[in-house]
Amino acid sequence: MKKFLVLFAVAVMALSANAQNWGVGIKCGFDNGINVKKYNGSTAMEGVLDIHNHGFRVLGLYEWNKELGSGFSFYYGFGANAGLWEDADDKSNLGLGINGVLGIEWHLPNNIPFTIALDWTPAFELLPATEFYPRGLGLSVKYVF
Repeated sequence: MKKFLVLFAVAVMALSANAQNWGVGIKCGFDNGINVKKYNGSTAMEGVLDIHNHGFRVLGLYEWNKELGSGFSFYYGFGANAGLWEDADDKSNLGLGINGVLGIEWHLPNNIPFTIALDWTPAFELLPATEFYPRGLGLSVKYVF
């Protein structure tokens, strides 16, 4: 048991030394779900799993970050999505598309380990039909570690 506690303490210290490289949270807006973000300095990778049209959608994004000061940063990027849902006739549909993202994120001051972000992720769907979806405004809160 002591070995486990020592290993656990070492793991927590290692994560703390590498603070704010990951963010995990919820996203609300046109679609609601969970998101995970891996910060890599001036870039980031973000994954979102959300409820979409009586089904779900997985979205992966690659983002560039520009620091604005006072804990704020602007980010933009691109990615892809895939989803499954049922339509009005109870038929299952597969959706595939490409996405853009524009957003602003605030890392809370005083070492509070949370961020608040507002972003827009328009989509150009390729399947089941080719169509542009300008919706996608969302607010997310993430715990960063």
